[in-house]
Amino acid sequence: MAEQIPFSIVENVLSSLGSSVAQKLGSMYGVRNQLKKLEEKLGTLNAVLLDAEDQLEKSYAVKDWVKRMKGVVYDVDDLLDDFATYRLRRGGAARQVSRFFSCSSSNQVAFHFQISGRVEDIKEPLDDIKKDIFLLGVVPHHTIRPWAYNIGRETHSSPSTSTSISLGQGNVRKKEIINLLVSPNNENVFIVAIVGIGGLGKTTLAQLVYNDETVKKHFEPQKWVCVCDESGHEVFGETALLKKITKSKNDERDKSQSLDDLKNELHKEISQKKYLLVLDDVWNNQSENWEKVRTLLEVGARGSKILVTTRNTEVSFMGSNTVPIKLEGLDIDESWKLFSDITFGGEENTVNPEIIKVGKEIVSMCNGVPLIIDTLGRMLKQFKSDLSKWVSIQKNENLLSLPHGNDNKKSLVQLWMAQGYIQSTNGNEQLEDIGDRYFKELLSRSLLEEVKKDDFNNILSCKMHDLIHDLAQSNVGSEVLVLSSDISNISREAHHISLFEETTSTMKAIMGKKAIAEKPIRTFLNLHQNYLKDSIILNSFLPRVMCLRVLSLSDLHIEKVPNCLGKLSHLRYIDLSLNGFKIFPNSITRLKNLQTLKVQGCWYLTKLPTKMRELINLRHLEDDRCYMTHMPHGIRKLTLLQSLSVFVVGNDKRWLKNYKVGRLSELKSLNQLRGSLCIANLQNVGEAELVSNRKILEEKEYLQSLRLKWGRLGQDEGYEGDKSMMEGLRPHPHLKELCVKGYGATEFPS
Repeated sequence: MAEQIPFSIVENVLSSLGSSVAQKLGSMYGVRNQLKKLEEKLGTLNAVLLDAEDQLEKSYAVKDWVKRMKGVVYDVDDLLDDFATYRLRRGGAARQVSRFFSCSSSNQVAFHFQISGRVEDIKEPLDDIKKDIFLLGVVPHHTIRPWAYNIGRETHSSPSTSTSISLGQGNVRKKEIINLLVSPNNENVFIVAIVGIGGLGKTTLAQLVYNDETVKKHFEPQKWVCVCDESGHEVFGETALLKKITKSKNDERDKSQSLDDLKNELHKEISQKKYLLVLDDVWNNQSENWEKVRTLLEVGARGSKILVTTRNTEVSFMGSNTVPIKLEGLDIDESWKLFSDITFGGEENTVNPEIIKVGKEIVSMCNGVPLIIDTLGRMLKQFKSDLSKWVSIQKNENLLSLPHGNDNKKSLVQLWMAQGYIQSTNGNEQLEDIGDRYFKELLSRSLLEEVKKDDFNNILSCKMHDLIHDLAQSNVGSEVLVLSSDISNISREAHHISLFEETTSTMKAIMGKKAIAEKPIRTFLNLHQNYLKDSIILNSFLPRVMCLRVLSLSDLHIEKVPNCLGKLSHLRYIDLSLNGFKIFPNSITRLKNLQTLKVQGCWYLTKLPTKMRELINLRHLEDDRCYMTHMPHGIRKLTLLQSLSVFVVGNDKRWLKNYKVGRLSELKSLNQLRGSLCIANLQNVGEAELVSNRKILEEKEYLQSLRLKWGRLGQDEGYEGDKSMMEGLRPHPHLKELCVKGYGATEFPS
């Protein structure tokens, strides 16, 4: 099994070591020179990682070297994270230095020795790893993983691109499509849609049709447009699509051209001409958008055609005169021929018959998807004589108990963020947007499938093909551990632990064992209902996993959240949903790195910690299906918040005079909120507060759905002040959905 190189973490560690903050903190602890040397040595390792990855499957020595290197990188990452956390807890580096030097001399010495000792512990294994570079023969490269910053498609969208992937019935489909395109009709815009999941060869088939001589002679002009740009975002608005069609996006006049200018330019190119337009990789299924596009293109001559490639199986949104051509996967014989040609190069008769037998079973698991067959074939090509490798892919024992259910896309991106897999290269782009691009990249390469969307066309969830799942597990090897009833110990190589089945006794046993002590575990996910009411076990377990970035204790029937949770300073992601605790300890507000906090379905939870405002890096607070009476005072300071399921307006009169609750005004500064927001208990907003908080939602341009709830006892009618409330809130025009419950006025605002 291959070791995976954590490129993003290495890059992030190097960036942190070279920062001015690290230099200040290094000076404070007296280890500035040591950190500089760490940076230089890691820089040397970074330069050879690309070549090391190429040799992973060829050399056991390189595998072992990468394994040792990963351990050191994680240790450095933890050390720098501790630096940054200490700084955050004290309000910045300058303030931290001041406080440090105001401490007693004994504290200064203790700090110095503690940090210096950790740096020395890292230095020795790092020196050994650096020395082994020359023995392994890996070669430095100046650039690491350029594709990570330029996400694209699995098939380059161009009319002239060729591909090695066989189309099976491609020739039949090609003739069918050409006949549809060249057949006469009375429509100004006639659409042929090639439909199918990713990897079936939709773009390849469109290219073959586009370049056919019959088609070239029949249409003038021909235009090819890839609707998704290089970042994976779809471009389907009037202006953006016009720029693509007229190629003005590369023109210096682009910024100054108006919509009318672009329309005029398009009319000059296609007016009264019999054109063929290919729209490749279309995701948009909004009928109103398609109507605008059709209107733009109706200036062509009768007989003009549009050829679309899309994954949307329902094509009615494109219009009534649309003919779908649905691509199916290859049959078993075609699948094997493609796989055999790629893997054995037409020399199947020289291969071990046992490998042929296992290979055919693997191919049968590919469901006829050419891209998956191609990916597997190229990977197994280097193991033509290694039967054990083929068998491990065919029957991966680590995966037999894994359900391949829906993955929540939002949670997946949050988990990537928590592990440091997503980094912003310019500082301006939101991490969630970068994660969204990564997700779409996996979709485009058919590594994910069966996407589910909400009413606003946002991707909600997906599934992973069984075989791709097996390959992924095979590649990560022992770094990922799935807990089951037959596991009695945890290897030091395990960094990510998941629980997919009800094994309460096993979990209790492992959590209670000293064997888990000092393990470098970065993820612990419970993804199944278990019963762990006993807080003593958690109090024993949590202090032993101080490196955790991700902790999910959802659906464990926990009745008390341990105070020691606040000591896990590296945590970025906590899921405590579906538990029975009533009180949330204030200690959690010490987690300055926390990005995501989930408490969904915690029915007994009535309030959040009073110092929530100190979670300065919190981006997602998912608190629906709780019975909270108010939001904590000062939550307005969490300006990075992008998700806030429910905001509960508090009532000061219910609390002591010295206890402040979150009022409606707290929402005013939370302008990064996106997705859905529910504002509950609006009956607690007084007239004076309403006047001062008019237009409180006006700048929240990323919100798509808004729910407004009044929670009075008895009848809802007879509260005409609710109309003023509705008028005052005034959401942004981009809002797509508004739901109102418990509204007491007799009419809505105009």
